[in-house]
Amino acid sequence: MNAKATDYTTILPIGKENAISTNELAVIMGFSDSRSLQTDIAKSRNAGQIILSSTQGGYYLPKDDAEVQEFVAVLRARAINTFRALKSAREYLQKDKGQMSFNDLEGIEDEL
Repeated sequence: MNAKATDYTTILPIGKENAISTNELAVIMGFSDSRSLQTDIAKSRNAGQIILSSTQGGYYLPKDDAEVQEFVAVLRARAINTFRALKSAREYLQKDKGQMSFNDLEGIEDEL
């Protein structure tokens, strides 16, 4: 059974400058480790909540569209780097082992 997504809109501060660290938020939320918190936040994001994060600051709610745009740009750059690494690994498998091609990934964004 799927548990209900946590409503972080009443917990997180507004604005990147007020972000709360992963460790501090995990303690506040009663999680024993940061991985459990990250899993819970992913579930809430999948349910439609806009929860922003930064590698240096922690988690927060957006104060304006500019913060959301910045977050999107950072995630997009990470995704591109991840897909580049995936592409080279797939090409290696195809070349040396006769397995999957990068074309197998077409439409993957539609599945997210």
